[in-house]
Amino acid sequence: MKKDVENNKKSGNLLMYWLLMMSMFFFAVTVIIFVGFVKIKKEFETLRDTSFAQSSEYETEISNLQQKVALLAERVSIDNEYKSIEEAKKNPFGIPVSGQATIVSEPKDEEDDTENENQNNDQNSETSFEDDLMNPYTLEISLVRGSKIIAAGNGIVDEISEDDLYGYIVKINHQNGYVSIYRYNEEPKVSKGDEVLKGQMIFEVTKNKGTLAYHILYENTYINPFDVIEISG
Repeated sequence: MKKDVENNKKSGNLLMYWLLMMSMFFFAVTVIIFVGFVKIKKEFETLRDTSFAQSSEYETEISNLQQKVALLAERVSIDNEYKSIEEAKKNPFGIPVSGQATIVSEPKDEEDDTENENQNNDQNSETSFEDDLMNPYTLEISLVRGSKIIAAGNGIVDEISEDDLYGYIVKINHQNGYVSIYRYNEEPKVSKGDEVLKGQMIFEVTKNKGTLAYHILYENTYINPFDVIEISG
């Protein structure tokens, strides 16, 4: 009887031991799961916050890039417009005089040029440089003292030489196919190789009266100055 009691007591102790062990095991597992859950939750929140922060940074960066692209496009547009304006200034479309002036003779028509050329060829098979300049398109302008002969467009002074008919020849290469030629009988105010701007003085009229002979070449071919001169007012 006493032995059975002891056995029952041992069995009860053993059961309690295993229950305690299992409780501890489940508790440990629960703690591990809880700690893992908390850790995962924190990592998820950290990842979410990081994602939000990165997303905000990306949006800011994209916005900044869009602004830079817009500014760059605007700058390119302004640069292109500026280049277009600067290129337009090279065209010798301006009036080559400033001050009081009167047109003495206008460029001839092509039919008249052909007839005159045939007559000249019959008289003399060789023409001088000056005669060649006079044929076919010469615009002669009478000037009074105080007037100025000016560059019709931006360019480089390509040549300065003496002219038997008018005194001096100044050629301005506008570096776009156009060359403007100014022939006058006073000392030029520019030198070969000078960079000149539209409206810059080439000759100054200091005599009571003078005559400018004006020519325009395009791609080495004489053209009628009236075809390109822009007259306003």
